Amino acid sequence: MDIVDFIILSKIKGIGNIRAREIIQKYENITYLFESSYNEIVDKFGKVVADNIINSDFKLLKEEAEKEVGKADKNKINIIPITDDRYPRNLKEIPDAPLYIYHKGILPIPENAVAVVGTRKYSQYGKFVAEHFCKYLAENGINIVSGMATGIDTIAHKVCIENGGFTTAVLGNGLDIIFPPENRNLFFKIIENGAVISEFPLGTKPTKYTFPQRNRLIAGLSMAVFVVEAPSKSGSLITAGYANDYGRVVLTVPANINNPSSVGNNELIKEGASILLSPKDFKEHIPFLFSGYKNIDFTDLSDKEKKILDIIKNPMHIEEIVQKAEIPYEEVMQILFMLTLKGILSEENGFYQRNIL
Repeated sequence: MDIVDFIILSKIKGIGNIRAREIIQKYENITYLFESSYNEIVDKFGKVVADNIINSDFKLLKEEAEKEVGKADKNKINIIPITDDRYPRNLKEIPDAPLYIYHKGILPIPENAVAVVGTRKYSQYGKFVAEHFCKYLAENGINIVSGMATGIDTIAHKVCIENGGFTTAVLGNGLDIIFPPENRNLFFKIIENGAVISEFPLGTKPTKYTFPQRNRLIAGLSMAVFVVEAPSKSGSLITAGYANDYGRVVLTVPANINNPSSVGNNELIKEGASILLSPKDFKEHIPFLFSGYKNIDFTDLSDKEKKILDIIKNPMHIEEIVQKAEIPYEEVMQILFMLTLKGILSEENGFYQRNIL
């Protein structure tokens, strides 16, 4: 399928990202889908999906998709489908990954990424934490992912750029709209020093609904989410929730219990988030991002090696690996030994962690 096909598929009412990915696996071309008989579609995807497809105006959807591609080209915006090698692998792993993303800036987007999120109304303590911890991440070559909102997000992006790092902004609107407008200069600096992405069609304005949806991409792009300072029931806690769902590491710092802007920090700690007391503590909780973390050619691995590696997104005990892999214990041990020998995994006290992207 080409990008027009992906956009057409995304515009069919009642078909979400998960179902769309199932359709992609069964059809090479969107035209084949619309030329299929009603009963064939019912057999593959069920009556509801079949009704939505049959009742869609293919010609109109195609015209809209082609206009979207033309608008993106005019604005020098890339539209990257999930089947493209440039699509971030971290994001591809989440169950509801978008069919395609809009992108401006540098490619590829580094996968050794940490999301840094927090309140718009930060305290001096929050500002201090954001500046010092982001400086450490940038100096260690970590891609800092955030949402380009005012407050902690803005500090994270700026500090990363000032220290020569790569930063990724995930927007809750179309890439042809700069929001908030006061971050216009920052938007262009991020493009020069990193990437700006969105899943929303061009022209989409930010709303109270688009930001929570955006937050799942921030979590999905990252190997860990660091909550700098956040009130209770905030967008940052939504991002942390997605991180937990996706098996990412959630990190935060202790905060003043009398400060409403940081109640969320202590709530996360109570729920089991990892605690950072200094920037160097990142290495304790996400060492795989600091110990020669690198890309690897997956074509060099066997199918079972790939399966084991895909399971180990965070440090995991051998017993859990065996249970999830559904491969005999002895065979799992042999595979783990080979992956460790190749430098792809490291082991300590029965826990294995990835050293590679």
